[in-house]
Parts: sequence; structure tokens; C-alpha cells
Amino acid sequence: MKAVLILFFLFTGIIFSQSIDGNVNDYVIAMNESNNRNQNQNTNQYIISHNIVKITQIGSYNQANLTIISNNANVTAQQTGNNNYMNVYKKADEINQSYIQSGNNNYISDVSLYSRGVESMKVNQEGNNLTIFSTGSNSISRDMIINQSGNSGTIYVFNR
Repeated sequence: MKAVLILFFLFTGIIFSQSIDGNVNDYVIAMNESNNRNQNQNTNQYIISHNIVKITQIGSYNQANLTIISNNANVTAQQTGNNNYMNVYKKADEINQSYIQSGNNNYISDVSLYSRGVESMKVNQEGNNLTIFSTGSNSISRDMIINQSGNSGTIYVFNR
């Protein structure tokens, strides 16, 4: 008798159900909108509290070697053309950098071993056989914009 009661309770269950008043499609749309809102909030929070390095390369034989060490970084590197090379090493509390190369055979070298505070700089090259060497960082290099256009030019920037 005990075995029959135990089997009875094991194989029986209580089923609860819910009913939706109104149109099911309205309910589905409302749930999707709620999920999208939550995903957008999560994405925005991720962007605010994480490092982002975006590299875009269009052309042949382009190379980008970026080492970014930071608690909060937003770095954009864009190469359009052929045989462009970029070597970047940055270590800082916060980094906001932009590198753009358009043309052929261009080179960017930007090295800063450690910087307190915010590092923000923009480097733009448009032309062929252009070179930029930038080392170090200081208060003068903050928010610096380097624009180089033409052919066969070189810029050296030394910050201490």
C-alpha cells in the first residue's frame, strides 16, 4: 500500500498555467522590446567600463601591432591603402587615441611606456611614404593632433 501511494505521488504532478489577455503578438512584441532595452543597457555599461580597440584595414599587406594597457581605453586604428604599418605601445590610466593612414607605404610608431592620467592624441596621414615617430607623453602632448599629408615626409615627436 505504501509503495502504491509513493508511486502515485511520483507520477502525479500539479500543473499551473497562465493565460494571456488580449493579443499574443502584442505580448511578444512587448517582451522583445524589454529584452532589447536590457541588452542596450548592458552594452552601454560594457562600453563604459571596458577597453575598446577597433582596427579597420582596407587594402593589401597592411599591418597593425597595437599593445594597449589601460583601465579605460578607446583606440581606433584605420588603414586604407597598401603596405601600411602601425606599431603602437601605450600604457596609461586612460587612453583615447585615433590613428588614420590613407595611402601607400606609410608608417606610424607611437610608444609611451607609462603615463599617469589621460592620454589622448590623433594621428592622421594622407599620402604615400609618410612616417611618424612619437615617443613618450606629457602635458603638451595631451589632445595633440598630428596631420601629415603629401609624399615622402617624416615627423619626429619626442615627449619627456
